[in-house]
Order: sequence, then C-alpha cells, then structure tokens
Amino acid sequence: MKIAINLKITILFAAAFLFVCVLFALLGKIQIDSHIADERINQKEIIAKIAYNLERDKEFDLHNYLLSKSYCLITNERIFKQIIAKGEKAFKIQFSIGSLSSIIYHDQFYLYVEYNQQKQLYYFDTAVKFEYLFLFSFIFILVLIMFLYFSVLRSLKPLKILKNKIKSINSGKIEPLSEYSQINDEISEISFEFDHAMTKIQELVKSRQFFLRMIMHELKTPIGKGRIVCEMIDNQKQKDRLVDIFERLELLIDEFGKIEKVLSKNCHLNLQTYHISLILEQAQDYLMREDFYQKVKITYKEDTMIVADLELFSLLIKNLIDNAIKYSDDKSCEVICSSDYIMVRNKGNKLKKTFEYYLKPFVREGDTQTEGMGLGLYIINNICNIHGYNLSYSYEDGYHSFKIHFLRFDN
Repeated sequence: MKIAINLKITILFAAAFLFVCVLFALLGKIQIDSHIADERINQKEIIAKIAYNLERDKEFDLHNYLLSKSYCLITNERIFKQIIAKGEKAFKIQFSIGSLSSIIYHDQFYLYVEYNQQKQLYYFDTAVKFEYLFLFSFIFILVLIMFLYFSVLRSLKPLKILKNKIKSINSGKIEPLSEYSQINDEISEISFEFDHAMTKIQELVKSRQFFLRMIMHELKTPIGKGRIVCEMIDNQKQKDRLVDIFERLELLIDEFGKIEKVLSKNCHLNLQTYHISLILEQAQDYLMREDFYQKVKITYKEDTMIVADLELFSLLIKNLIDNAIKYSDDKSCEVICSSDYIMVRNKGNKLKKTFEYYLKPFVREGDTQTEGMGLGLYIINNICNIHGYNLSYSYEDGYHSFKIHFLRFDN
C-alpha cells in the first residue's frame, strides 16, 4: 500500500503531539502528587508552630505570620464558602482558643483558621505560580510542534508542484516554479534544478523537431522537381518507374514524420473504429510491394473491428510485416487475424537474446546482413503502447510469432 509522505509526516507529528500530551499529563500528575505531599508536610509544620506560638504568646500576630510564609488571605465570600463546603479536610489541630485546619480543594492546599471568633481562609501563593509555569511550558511545546509541522509541510510543497510538473511533461506543458522562488531549502533547489533541466530538454527537443522538419521540407523540394521532370520523359516505362520511386520517397518522408511524433510522445491519436482488413490494405499501400500477396499470406478467422488511429496502426502493421519478411528464412510471412488479436508469423532461427532486448532502439542481430537501423520493434511497441494494446512474442516449431492483443469493438 502506497502512503503519501504528507500522510507519514502528519502521522509522525500526531504521534509526537499525543506523546507530549501524555508525557505532560504524567509529569503533571507526579508533580501534583509531590507538591501535595510537600505541602502537607509544610502545613503540618506551620500549623504546629502557630499552635505553639498561640499557646505561649497572647500577642502573636497570626495574620502577619502567614503573610510572611507566602500565604494570602481569601477575601471573596463566595469562594470562601465554596472551598469550606466542597474541600477535603486533610487534618485539623485543635487548641484552647481555636483550631487550624488543612483543606484540599482542586489539588490546592488551604489553611482554615478559626481564632478569636474569626474565620479566615488562606492559600499558598507559590502553588498558583507553579501551575501557570507548568501550563505555559505545555502550551509552548505544543505550539512549537505545530509550527514545525506546518513548516515541514510548507517545505514539501515544491515536491507536490514537482510531481504535477512531471505529470504534465507528457502533455508538453512546462511551467516555471516561480511561486516558490523565495524558499531557500534543498527541496526547492531540487525543484529549480529540475525546472532548469526540463527547460534545456525542451529547447533540445524543439531544435530536433525543427531540424527534422527542415530536412523533410528540403527533401520534398527536389522530389517535387523530380516529379515534374518525370513528366518530360517519353519512355512510359521509365517514367512510371521514376514516379513510383518519388512516391516511395514521399511516403517514407511522411512515415519519418509520423515516427518522430510517436517517439517524441507528441502524437495526438485520431481514434476511430476500423475493420482489420482496411488496416491491412493501408499497410499494403505503405509497403509498396508488387509481390505483396506472394510474400504475405493473410488468414481471417474474423475480420473484427478495433479502435485505432488508421495511419499509425497501419504503419505498425507495415513495420511488423516488413520486419517479418526481412528476417524470414524464406522471405515470406503469414498474417492471422482473430477476434481479439492480429498475429504475424515468419520462419527463422531462435532469437539469441530476450525479446525485451530487441524492443530497444537501434538493436539488431550482430551477424545479420539485413539493412536497417534496428528501429522496427521499437516503433511497433511504442505505437502499441499509445493505443493501449499489448505486443507479445513467442517462438515455436521454428516460427516467430508476434501478436498484438487489442480490445474488441462491439456495435
């Protein structure tokens, strides 16, 4: 299962967030328990001293003494009554002129004094400061985690832009990453370097396309002039032969143009439904062989209809048949058309390497005498891929079988 990096980071920071919350909860519980224990001991000592002083010194100022020990008097009557009513009495010391009680309310110790017919409630001021400090530390760490989380996500945004940019390359759209030009980190640098490299590649592709189109245009000019000169020849046989040659050259130039578009991934398919027989007729025209039916045996198990670009798919079949004739021992081949595939068979020796090796460009058998650049299967496989079809190969009983599997079109 593929998990996006943003999701991984979110899970990581969520785990860290929960861990910090649990950690602070445990630390808080430990600190509160420790504080309560210390405060209990402290209050016992203070209450014992107060009781001792009150018994021996009638002029002892209890209020000022408590203030000097960081205790504060609660003057709010409502809070006073709420603590007395709901608080838990930890312990109480009774003496002749009054009593002192320790009350715990919301993890806070209070000192309840009943003295000279007065009832007063004090709280320890440092405990409140401790709670605020602990809460501030907790909030600060959580804010820091959130800041780091959004900072990391922001740093990863150029990767998302880069991914979308890579996806758009096939459609020929190359846009700059200007919206992240102010981000100075490694990911942004990678994005900008990729952007710079793709701009260079685009320039090279355009230069190559311009160069090829210029060559094809320049070749068509002398071909056109040659056709005109042919009309001046009196010998009809020689005239027809030269016309066939020039037509062949024109078809080859057009074929080079189509192949260039396929290989540069700049091809827009004109998909329609055609009978296999019509595609084979078009492939025959591209081959321009007078001995086509002497060299090619066609068997129709079913003349099915397929969805394809007529020109490109005919070019595919033409290359497949042309390769089969060239590399066959008897310079012939067989084409078998079925309901869900078309197969081209020819007789020959077994391939010396794997089929995938021959799908690469400019690859041929090392000892073959056949002319060509070794682009046949490479072009065939590319045209199959852009149609969404599959090219397979098998060798059995001395015969090579190249099969194109396609989706059947049903009316």
